[in-house]
Amino acid sequence: MQLTMWMVAEIIRRKKMACVASDNPCVIAGDDLIYALTYTESDKVTPINLTGATAKMDLRESVTNAVVAQSMSGGIISATEGKMEFTLTDAETAALLPRSEVSKNFTFSVKITFQDSSEQTILTGLYSFEQAATE
Repeated sequence: MQLTMWMVAEIIRRKKMACVASDNPCVIAGDDLIYALTYTESDKVTPINLTGATAKMDLRESVTNAVVAQSMSGGIISATEGKMEFTLTDAETAALLPRSEVSKNFTFSVKITFQDSSEQTILTGLYSFEQAATE
């Protein structure tokens, strides 16, 4: 199935932070992470109906790594509105970046499995994780 689409995505955090050494979206190890997105047509307004579909978001240390570093909780939260939300707890983000490491990048992807069992990766990117002095 070929779709013309656009994603409206936002990272919701308690504080806006920028990683020192990266232009990627930044996550501070030990903070909660909520990633919300809406899957829309190319007009950036009309949602794509995801009724009967499932969605997942995984983090890997590199795109070629067969091992998933962390699967995010969540998925489709409003199918008719094309809305998805994925989360990591403070403990999960802390576990991804041990205190002995200053920073680390992870690649992510969001994949939808449609009702007919077809799959489509709709979003990929990088996250930078960094330590904060305050625990």
